[in-house]
Amino acid sequence: MNPFLVLDVPLTASDAEVRAAYQALLRRFTPEQRPRQFQLIQEAYQALRSERERWRWRVLHLETSDHGPLEALEEFARLPGRLRPPGAAALREMLRGCASAAMRQQAPAPAATRPPSNR
Repeated sequence: MNPFLVLDVPLTASDAEVRAAYQALLRRFTPEQRPRQFQLIQEAYQALRSERERWRWRVLHLETSDHGPLEALEEFARLPGRLRPPGAAALREMLRGCASAAMRQQAPAPAATRPPSNR
């Protein structure tokens, strides 16, 4: 289920747009008349009710070539109340450094050769 399609809102929808779409659908699909659609609308709204939830859904469910995890992370950093991101190039370089450090830690260390002791 894609909650953006259920509520018929764009990926860039604001809190007000999501809430307005949700309320319009609730008036149209009441729980007594169409319980299945009502439940679907409820689940979609729960998934998109805040900017953080919408961002989380996009990161976990929408991995397209033009909007991958790195772009979603940059977008999240630009949300109001967040620090300004260092920029895509600096962020990519930092992530590459973290990845190479993790790879070095996972690689088996070469066996150290000790000179024979004269005991």
